[in-house]
Amino acid sequence: IETVSWPGFIASLSGLTPFTLAGSLPDTTARFDTVQLQQVLINLLKNAHESGSAAEQVTLTVRQSPQGIRLEVADAGPGMAPNVLEQALLPFYSTKQSGTGLGLPLCREIVEAHGGRLSLANRAEGGLLVSVYIPAGI
Repeated sequence: IETVSWPGFIASLSGLTPFTLAGSLPDTTARFDTVQLQQVLINLLKNAHESGSAAEQVTLTVRQSPQGIRLEVADAGPGMAPNVLEQALLPFYSTKQSGTGLGLPLCREIVEAHGGRLSLANRAEGGLLVSVYIPAGI
């Protein structure tokens, strides 16, 4: 766990996978394991691109409050069926022909190790929203 500047962290992430930053970055720093959180975001952004969304439709939103950090990855794909939403975070569950079913469960484990939670929801305007919440004070 280290103190992280948002501009530097997001710049390094954007060098690894494409996304559109929605809104502005917080002016404050945050505390988390940069390698682990970067891995979570790479996986979530990769999944968003695999949804069939155009590259510019994959967005990342960063919100920070005194209570914690909320990161949201959104896409414009078809979203997930209710039964898939229920099982998507379970190990070895995948709807992809070549998927292992380990990506989202690993993301959930990393987020929970930070004391946080990961959630999935279909967006009213279409697509999927994956929310990562990490409480302050880790």
